[in-house]
Amino acid sequence: MLRSGMNNETWIGKKGFEYWYYKFRDSEYYGIGVIGFILLVCLILLFNIIIPEVTRWFSIRDEITATQSRIAILQKNINFVNTLDKNSLDSQIQTVSHALPPEKNFGYILNALSSAAANSGTSLNDFSFQLGDISSSKKGGTVLANGTALVEITVSVNGNLVQIRNFIKSIENNLPLSQITNVNGAGQTVSIRLQFYQKPFTKVSFTGDTPLTGLSPNKAALLKSLAKWDHTSNDQKFSVQTGSGSAVPLF
Repeated sequence: MLRSGMNNETWIGKKGFEYWYYKFRDSEYYGIGVIGFILLVCLILLFNIIIPEVTRWFSIRDEITATQSRIAILQKNINFVNTLDKNSLDSQIQTVSHALPPEKNFGYILNALSSAAANSGTSLNDFSFQLGDISSSKKGGTVLANGTALVEITVSVNGNLVQIRNFIKSIENNLPLSQITNVNGAGQTVSIRLQFYQKPFTKVSFTGDTPLTGLSPNKAALLKSLAKWDHTSNDQKFSVQTGSGSAVPLF
């Protein structure tokens, strides 16, 4: 009996997988347990391997698509830049700089007044500038909502009625851009108040995937019209400061 008890204890201690398999294989819970175990393994594989791999694949595909798109835009930009005429660009930036100087340039203003007086046959007497802060258009003076600064000047013009009309017409069709706000006087002497406009170049924020485009037809026509009004002398054209290398045409 002692030997038999020892054998039973030894057998119980050696129960393993086969024992439990043969014990429960005919049970109604055996199939459910196997299916549940398989489902558990599948869920673990799904959330830890399959879904991350699929997500990574879509991410790589999106990166490839985005890279191809950027390369296509860069290639178009290169082709666009290669077709540009440097002389035409220099002419356009000069026209824009003369129309709306990026800094207060009183030489341009005096040149426009002198040119208008010469074309109309009038003579100029006294000048009265309202300068504001000479070093910056943002400190002092009048600044409009769009950042355009005003330089006001009052000039005394001598001439007959026809000559004064021609002076006004000439100053309005000349650069820099200006506006006559008041005409006062009688006889041969008239006081004219003008506003000349000035605006700094805007900062450029450019990325490699930004497509470059040329001027629209309306803007190109506007630049062409402004170029006809540009009577700035060659000496002054080359003395104008057009800002930093990051500046772009205003139009």
